[in-house]
Amino acid sequence: MNKSRSQQSSLMVLAICFITILADGFDLIIFGATLPSLMQQWGLSKAALANVHSMTLAGLMVGFLVAGPLADRYGRRIVLIAGGSWFSVLCTLCALAPNFTTFGVARVLAGLGLGAVVPSAVALANEFAPPGRRQLFNGITLTGYAVGGILTTVVALAIIPGAEAIKASNPPDESWRVMYGLAATFLLVIPFMWRRLPESPSFLIARGRDIEAAAIAHRFGMDFDRIVAEQRAHEETDAGGGYRLLLSRKYLVATVIFTLIMFCTQVLSYGPNTWLPSMTKEMGFGGMQGILALMMLQIGAAVGTIIGAILIDRGGATQTIVPYFLLGAAALGALAYGTELGVVGIFIAAFFAGVGTIGTSTLMYGVIAAHYPASSRSSAIGFTLGIGRLGAILGPQLGAIFATPRGGLIAFMVPSIAGAALVGVLALVQRDRTIDTPPTEATDAAPRTSASA
Repeated sequence: MNKSRSQQSSLMVLAICFITILADGFDLIIFGATLPSLMQQWGLSKAALANVHSMTLAGLMVGFLVAGPLADRYGRRIVLIAGGSWFSVLCTLCALAPNFTTFGVARVLAGLGLGAVVPSAVALANEFAPPGRRQLFNGITLTGYAVGGILTTVVALAIIPGAEAIKASNPPDESWRVMYGLAATFLLVIPFMWRRLPESPSFLIARGRDIEAAAIAHRFGMDFDRIVAEQRAHEETDAGGGYRLLLSRKYLVATVIFTLIMFCTQVLSYGPNTWLPSMTKEMGFGGMQGILALMMLQIGAAVGTIIGAILIDRGGATQTIVPYFLLGAAALGALAYGTELGVVGIFIAAFFAGVGTIGTSTLMYGVIAAHYPASSRSSAIGFTLGIGRLGAILGPQLGAIFATPRGGLIAFMVPSIAGAALVGVLALVQRDRTIDTPPTEATDAAPRTSASA
């Protein structure tokens, strides 16, 4: 009976983190789905909208960099709730924007909140996961990105008219406002989060609040003695916490390589996500087919994330992430020849591109979280993803640079191959502390390491 209650409690934390990331993903993918409507609404060029999107992603970068240390200092719970409230309010302003300037400013500021929620959501999902299921919990949580993207696509198909209808509408069709209004409904979840979302026991122990930590650990069926032992070991062997720990001699190499890997994944996530509908249209396919291709990209990401998380829990990160990157490169190469593939081929290639691009990116969140001590996980995620977001800024610009879809998609293959190489380099240079057997999970990882060896 007690085990059932603790399992249900852990699933409740997982559900909150998943819904938060789903709302985050819904909001991020809205821009690509509403791109034609926004261009028609205010007579904008692709370059102008690409600039707004890149600035929004820059806001995400700042959100990551600031929220990670704040979460480790003041608590994951409060940062997660504050970030969710922030981007929901700004989405409301986007929906009501009377002009492009107001919309652009609100969109960029929303990026701060969108970036703020991820480090805390990943850290909480990781900590409250049952032993041996941390990557699976991370994978389910981060599948929220893909599910949010799928919902965005489905809602866009139901609400937003086709490209030709948008062009012909006079006055401009404003159904895009409904999309941003729906994104703002996450505000309804905030009161529930305030009442039910627990704080991280590791954070409480680090702040000397052992009684509170013990109560939460007992309520959620966690091994309190183990949490205390891990925290004390971290305090004795590691140089402080936050960014100081990440840049210490012990973790510096991993931090640099993880950051470079995340740069590659962010180019892959935000480049094809932004331009795939436009690219397929330029190849001669209809607007509806482009939106469906975007949906297949998100479905592939969701499926790939769950399968990949299970594979990492069982066999290790290197053996999973490297093939995922290479699969993404192959699928992007296939998409580049979409005219020859036909509609069905485009959908299949988009599915596997989602597995190898967005799926790889979301898996890396969990890999990074598992590599660092619990008390510094938010900072680790915030730093590597924050700096890595420079790739998210480059991704949309890269799609706009090339004159043909083929050139742009082939260019996106480069970060896929580079990411695979970087994972291999990290495995080689850190043989005593590989990404397959993170030191913070030595107890759980030992049986799996023996089996995989």
